[in-house]
Amino acid sequence: MKTFLLYLLTATFLFFAPITGLLIAVGAAIALDTCFGIYRAIMVKGWKYVTSRKLSEIISKMLLYELCIILLYVIDFFILSEIFEKWFSISFFATKVCAILLIFIEGVSIKENYEKATGKDVWAMIKKALKRANEIKDSITDLKNNTDDNDKTSY
Repeated sequence: MKTFLLYLLTATFLFFAPITGLLIAVGAAIALDTCFGIYRAIMVKGWKYVTSRKLSEIISKMLLYELCIILLYVIDFFILSEIFEKWFSISFFATKVCAILLIFIEGVSIKENYEKATGKDVWAMIKKALKRANEIKDSITDLKNNTDDNDKTSY
């Protein structure tokens, strides 16, 4: 009996092994969103608004999101996989799309929490950083071209 249960448990873990990365990614997104939510609550309203009741909602959210991915994986494995692999050539397409959507939802929540806590616009900061990176790339390209031109004229 003990051996049978061990085999059953091992088979279950091996069945869900392909989605462990997705489960970890979604769990990490939820944890990060929770950290930013606590940060926002502290910055905007103070410590007294961080309560165990609100923090306990994380458990149900984590359980709901993870079970959603697990159940969709089972449906994907037995029903949808053949259809989506013919169309998109991607295994477990529906499961991966669901995980991406859940992570996107958490990302938007993180952005909103950060903006409310600091008053800074995240998209403006990203645009500014990309513009600065582009300027640095152009400067390096110009410097490289000038160095190459100097090397050619010295011969």
